[in-house]
Amino acid sequence: MMRILLLALGSLFLLPAASAQAQQRTKYVARPTPSFFTTYSYLSYAILDKATSPDPMPARGVGGTLTLRPDGTYQKRLTLAMNGGTMPFDQDGRFTFSGNRISFSYTDKKGQPRTDEGTFQLRNGLLTITLQGYPASNQSVYTLRQQ
Repeated sequence: MMRILLLALGSLFLLPAASAQAQQRTKYVARPTPSFFTTYSYLSYAILDKATSPDPMPARGVGGTLTLRPDGTYQKRLTLAMNGGTMPFDQDGRFTFSGNRISFSYTDKKGQPRTDEGTFQLRNGLLTITLQGYPASNQSVYTLRQQ
């Protein structure tokens, strides 16, 4: 009888702990690793124009940064060497991703909404983004490094 009473008392103390552990497990939400959301430096940019060549054409004088924030906003500060100077390509907007797909939504210089879509890969601190261009068979390929 005493053993039954001790088991009953023991279960009263263990049940709340087990219930609390179960609640803690259900609160966990899977998220990308925090290292994905950071600032990257542009290393290279190339344009693949399949009508002109099967090989991507690299841009010269690539610089700048891309910041991806956990709230889904981004800041692009890309610079390219052009005509003896540097040409800025600034862009602020929102991004979404699922699996290896990524999209960037922003307002263009004419005030029109635009979305660029493509794929990305992050490996060993290098981020490669391939965006579909215009016409549809063209692509832009960016390589960036985490800062």
